[in-house]
Amino acid sequence: MKKILLSAILCSTLFASNSIAQLPDGSIAPDFTTVDINGNSHNLYDYLDQGYTVIMDISATWCPPCWSYHQGGALEDLWANHGPAGAPGVSANTTDDVVVLWFEGDASTTQADLEGTGSNTQGDWITGTQFPICDDDNIAQLYQLPYWPIIYTICPNRIINESGQLSATAHYSGAAACPSASGDVNGALLGYTGETVSCGTPVSMSVDLQNMGNQALTSATIEVMDGGTSVLSYNWSGNLATYEMENVAIGTVTPSTTTTYTIEITSADDDASNNSLSQTIGTAEETNSSITVEFLTDDYADESYMELTNSNGDVIWSEGNENVAGNFNTGNFPPPADPTNALTNNTAYSWPISLPAVDCYTFTVYDYYGDGIGASQWGGTDGSWSVSDNNGSTILSMTAADFGGSDLGLVKNLSASLEDLTAQNVEVYPNPATDVVNISFENTSDTYISIMDLQGRVLGTQVASGANGTQVISFSTEGFAKGTYVVSIKANGLTTNSNVVIK
Repeated sequence: MKKILLSAILCSTLFASNSIAQLPDGSIAPDFTTVDINGNSHNLYDYLDQGYTVIMDISATWCPPCWSYHQGGALEDLWANHGPAGAPGVSANTTDDVVVLWFEGDASTTQADLEGTGSNTQGDWITGTQFPICDDDNIAQLYQLPYWPIIYTICPNRIINESGQLSATAHYSGAAACPSASGDVNGALLGYTGETVSCGTPVSMSVDLQNMGNQALTSATIEVMDGGTSVLSYNWSGNLATYEMENVAIGTVTPSTTTTYTIEITSADDDASNNSLSQTIGTAEETNSSITVEFLTDDYADESYMELTNSNGDVIWSEGNENVAGNFNTGNFPPPADPTNALTNNTAYSWPISLPAVDCYTFTVYDYYGDGIGASQWGGTDGSWSVSDNNGSTILSMTAADFGGSDLGLVKNLSASLEDLTAQNVEVYPNPATDVVNISFENTSDTYISIMDLQGRVLGTQVASGANGTQVISFSTEGFAKGTYVVSIKANGLTTNSNVVIK
């Protein structure tokens, strides 16, 4: 078992499913059909289509905070006063606009645990409970359960938010705030789903379009505005029933600088309040010839893998557990063993990387489990990552420690390394080397030559004063462990790196 979190308000443990970071607020709730312990079937979208807001509690019979909230009776009160008319335990004066579904989401528990007679329970969960109880652990995987209990409010338009352990009154206030269908023609822009960074190349823009009207939505004009200027327009056509949604590719823009665009529906629409959103498109950070990756591992270093790819998607550099490449955000633990040099927990690494060409590069960090390098939530120490340019200035850094399955940034290399150093005919030899490494080059400025290991530790540095003609610098490698090392040449404020193998 990997990670356990216990507090006064929630329980967490790794359950036998591929759960990952929880569904974000504002996302679309996945549909499901489940059967309660009395044999009654429940379909989420059927309830939503009838105009109900669904309050969903996913708990475990053994979880103390789950039991405490259950005993408080908030969901019973909500069900009694606002549940479906005619349902067991619902008042004759109900507002008839809320459904409560309670799930036992842990596959290891039993019917006896629900009844309070099993060995893995806090008590009797059934007696006195009128709302549906569903013993269905599939919901934990479908809803990417991060801990118990988790309580969601799902609005009729299918938008989900984690509402938490609220009172009945607070739950109903949240349900009352849910948007509902209005008017006949009512397209709504739910969110931006396109690219967010440009590397001097076109950025693909897309949005989620939802029908919030009472009639089928068959067309809409979507425009992208830069200030008061329209820079992109797309005429969408389709057939969306009420609350149905479609992801719409609008087209591309190419910003020269970081730009905030307004995306809006400009065709006839009965409700302008949900017709627009704004999105900032950034531009890639820049460097000359090289970058340096700084990486601090968390308590689960073997879950991490990182790579640098060029604009063709070719990997030009990588570190970490190669078995995580293409195998991340799984919710599983432990990861497959690292087949090469495994990273060490809670260790700082520094890797200088020479960029081979003028191009746009993507640096990506992947995490096998899906919790980024955020170990503090499991009682450990968070990691971090950053990328610096050729001058040592930080140009990229992680968005958050728990970034989920991946985190990335774009870097634009403005110049090829050797020419920008004004260094010509650079040669590192012999390669592989045994006892000595020679660096031959031509440069008219003072040049600093260092040899480093792959953790960025400098093992030796020499300075060559500016002079015409070929210069040769030599480093003794006696006593060096077998492996790959980096020869770094700095001149004119720029850097080029070359790998050399010591055998």
